[in-house]
Amino acid sequence: MSLTLQRMLRSLLVLVAAVGTIAFADSYSLSAGDEVSVTVFGEPDLSLSAKIDENGLLNYPLLGALQASGLTVSDLEKTITGKLKGKYLVDPDVRVSVAEYRQVYLNGEVGAPGGYSYKPGMTLDKAISLAGGYTPLASKERVILTRVINGVAQRFSMRSNDAVLPGDIITIEESLQIFVNGEVQRPGNYVYQQGLTLEKTIALAGGFTGRASKKRIRVSRDVDGQQKQGRIRMGDPVYPGDIISVPEGFF
Repeated sequence: MSLTLQRMLRSLLVLVAAVGTIAFADSYSLSAGDEVSVTVFGEPDLSLSAKIDENGLLNYPLLGALQASGLTVSDLEKTITGKLKGKYLVDPDVRVSVAEYRQVYLNGEVGAPGGYSYKPGMTLDKAISLAGGYTPLASKERVILTRVINGVAQRFSMRSNDAVLPGDIITIEESLQIFVNGEVQRPGNYVYQQGLTLEKTIALAGGFTGRASKKRIRVSRDVDGQQKQGRIRMGDPVYPGDIISVPEGFF
């Protein structure tokens, strides 16, 4: 690929990203915590940057508290223009933009849980990277998104390339685990995998020791909130939270 063509492709990618950012900003509904920038050309006293408060209001000079939550930047421009025109200015030229979006919050199994500034085009992967990546205990299949839609908090499962929006709360849950103790080479906790059997679990734990009783293996399992115990055979399935105990044989 020639250098000129590479430069053209890079310029095209930058343009596409810029167009996407503009389109997002134009359609985005403002909410509490967003910081907006209002510019009235030729009127510096009426230009400001301010956050929308917890009640969804923007405190604006001369006009007082304006309802901003639920509006797009274009809607807010029209509101301010309409209220300034005639009474305060003959023909106000108002521009509104988002100076800073409300934060995205990550908690659970990430390196640095907390709030992070939202940027248009953010995905789950990018958000996780900002929060220091996954911890060793994180389950990439158990990522829960809490998002407010029409005033109602809703929960969804997320995948790596799913889009993140301002105000989202992302919870990375701990991997489902099983526990193996007794006469195995490496007793301890192991990440649960779908389709896991006792035989595969013993293999994860390094196999039996020479003292193991392979016919007296027991499992402790939560059944309807009660911990129950019983025998388990090599081909039987294993479930999250199971505690596998391999006793010593009688020789």
